Amino acid sequence: MSSLVVSLPSVQAGPQASYAYVVSPNGQQMQQQGSATAVLLPALTRGSELVALIPSAALSWHDVDLPTGLSAASPRLRSVLSGLLEERVLDDIDALHLALAPQTGTAPGGKTWVAACDRAWLQGHLQALEAAQRPVARIVPEFAPDLGELQLHAVGDAESASWVMTGKPVGGLMRLPFSSAALSMLPSQAEFGAVDAAVDQTSLLVFAEPALAAQAEALTQGKVSLITRPQRWVDAALSPWDMAQFDLARSARGRALKKFSGVLANLLRAPEWRPVRWGVVTLLVVNVLGLNIWAWRESANLAATRAAIQNTLTQTFPTVKVVVDAPLQMQREIATLRQATGAASGSDLEAMLSVVGAVAQPTMRIASIDFSAGELRIKSQSVSPQESDSLSAALKAKGYSVVLDSGSYVIKTSSQGTP
Repeated sequence: MSSLVVSLPSVQAGPQASYAYVVSPNGQQMQQQGSATAVLLPALTRGSELVALIPSAALSWHDVDLPTGLSAASPRLRSVLSGLLEERVLDDIDALHLALAPQTGTAPGGKTWVAACDRAWLQGHLQALEAAQRPVARIVPEFAPDLGELQLHAVGDAESASWVMTGKPVGGLMRLPFSSAALSMLPSQAEFGAVDAAVDQTSLLVFAEPALAAQAEALTQGKVSLITRPQRWVDAALSPWDMAQFDLARSARGRALKKFSGVLANLLRAPEWRPVRWGVVTLLVVNVLGLNIWAWRESANLAATRAAIQNTLTQTFPTVKVVVDAPLQMQREIATLRQATGAASGSDLEAMLSVVGAVAQPTMRIASIDFSAGELRIKSQSVSPQESDSLSAALKAKGYSVVLDSGSYVIKTSSQGTP
């Protein structure tokens, strides 16, 4: 992903505030650098992000011990940090923006780093960039505490140069004046065993901007690796830090949502995404056509099945001219044939009484029996719910339906078939 890294100036935000910047096409290499006001900064390209960089001089670093059980997502975290840092900062703690180190433990407490900077200054620059249509995606520090190898960085201009030290044994990050006297403050005797030498070059990595390289070599009496300020900013943008926390977290989510909306609009309108859009449309059209063809084939199969059933009915029973309900009409025609030939059917009195006698409870006391046109009415002297349910279930299994009407069982052949 391409990125526009913008270093926030030490002055307050305003129309004339100048922002140094660097453009990276892949987040690792430099493509363009310069300085401009917010409205004249390079426009964000599709799929790119703006990373705001806070200079090391604008930040103070504090290591704190979080209480055990305090979650990083807890709404009390900001007030807890304020209490821990209130006696350790010179400014009003409520006027500072605080940010926790990335991957701070969520459940147990423990030691972590907290960065602090002027809240009004930071919010002013973020709002100025937002108003200039350059919304900030992430906020990173120029330098962050590092517990790895000891590194010394010569940064700044010739008039305002300084040392920035990261790694062990300083415990994270230290900012020192750009002088040989400042190097004597390093814990060289404890760590490197040197008595009068300021630094052991076999253990210390020294980096310097090109303008400070000669002075850095003279002060450290060793070899210095060159790194330009823009390249250092690009490297800083790769940091896992994001200082958009607490009250700035909501605006960060808004920026992320706006960025997602921009990416979506890019997919819908950008010329370079036209092949993808045509591919998606083609895929949708093919799927819709496929579903329609499948539905048409299923409908044709269903119509063929219905036609086959109707043909079977009309060919078997030529007297049927109009087919309305083929299964029911076929059942009636079979019953008519049985009556005409004298064959017994399930709707005859004898067949129905035989089935009732086979499934009825021995305790059933019959008061009267009426039969008319395939309907058998049996009046019982005492009808219990258990007896009714048992008889209904047994007759249903035989192909009959049972309805209780005024103390009488009304039994008919089921429309689902005859036994």
